[in-house]
Amino acid sequence: MDIQWFKHDKAASEGDFDTWWDSYGEWFDSQDQLLSGESGIQRLLAPDGRVLYSKRQINHFHRDLTHPFGEPTILHEGRALRALAELGVRVPRVVFSGARKTETESQALLVTEGLEGFVCLEEWYARPISADLRQQMVQQLACTVGRMHRAGWEHGRLYPKNIFVRVSGEDDNKVEVALLGLAKSNHRLTAHSASLHDFEQFKQHRKPMPDEDWKAFATAYRDVMESDYAP
Repeated sequence: MDIQWFKHDKAASEGDFDTWWDSYGEWFDSQDQLLSGESGIQRLLAPDGRVLYSKRQINHFHRDLTHPFGEPTILHEGRALRALAELGVRVPRVVFSGARKTETESQALLVTEGLEGFVCLEEWYARPISADLRQQMVQQLACTVGRMHRAGWEHGRLYPKNIFVRVSGEDDNKVEVALLGLAKSNHRLTAHSASLHDFEQFKQHRKPMPDEDWKAFATAYRDVMESDYAP
């Protein structure tokens, strides 16, 4: 089989493409047949006990001004994950990212570590939550989203299912927030342009966040965006 490499991300190089492509686990997110190609996520168990998630895509491309003819979506998502991690935003750690072109198709892989102990915002709100933890979550979410936007990054899919929360600490009194689902992210010229779409999208799709928490989030978020100092 004649294989031409698009790109191998050397910054995330645990293993090689063939090894990861030939690794199979249970489908965590069923494989979708899309107009732009195929995409699905499998849950893997690494030899060292880590839970990993392998996103596999065939003929799936992202197009923007930098890549008007398209590049494998996974390469775009991997860059966004690393950029946010460098900003101090909690995201899954990239274990492997790469793409290649065979005679018949484009294949791409993004392998990330699981977010241990985190649950999506929808599931978090379904649990009994104290007023203090709710206030902490709102503040942490405002700081997380604000830090992303101040650096010019637009999430693109800022829905509750892509916002993850973990309560930790000796007395379960500390809230952490992480972001997933960055395939449609984009780097904008200004913080304002990065904020516009995400803020309105989250406002429309914020349920099950109560109105009280949304108002508190909106106030805290605006404070972060207007502050002279990055959070």
